[in-house]
Amino acid sequence: MSALRAPTVGGLAGGVGTSTVAHALRGRDLGPVGGAARLPDVVVCRASVSGLERAARIAPATPGAGHPVLAVTTDGADTSEGPLADRLRDGAAGWAALVLLPRVLHWPLVGDPLAEATSLLTLPADDLPEPVRDYARALTRIVEALTAGGRLERADAGTDGVTGPLRPVRGVRIGPPEPETGGRRPGWSVPVATGLAW
Repeated sequence: MSALRAPTVGGLAGGVGTSTVAHALRGRDLGPVGGAARLPDVVVCRASVSGLERAARIAPATPGAGHPVLAVTTDGADTSEGPLADRLRDGAAGWAALVLLPRVLHWPLVGDPLAEATSLLTLPADDLPEPVRDYARALTRIVEALTAGGRLERADAGTDGVTGPLRPVRGVRIGPPEPETGGRRPGWSVPVATGLAW
């Protein structure tokens, strides 16, 4: 198996959970991104009609392995029926996987929820506290979809791990990494329990 690079994670809007997913996967947080020309490995959106419409507009034209994963933050929304269920069913086309990220009710009450998110893939899901267990299982599905399609085995070719030209949302600047961290999040190359190290 080839060495795997850290996944890139971008959101279709601010506040959709991009940073949480990036920390949990020990990946690179690209913040809000838009456009379909080059997508990060994981695209995060909210389970809302507008969020799912945005995701459908940038979805790869054909389904297949090696495409990005769409992670949908549910925030407690009922996705089992009605317009959201219809949009989710229709919105899965083109993505390597569509993964629902359940709401973790206690994270707003935790001093550092990102630190807790970072530890989720280091333990078996059954050993985790119940509030985060389903979220950890969703993260595992994201990892499985990315690795099954070989997406993380691709060289980053100077694009910081993104497989095409990023078109940032207005007001977002993508530039050289900050000198003090070299553009990496601390601890992003630590091996995870799935046996993957990126």
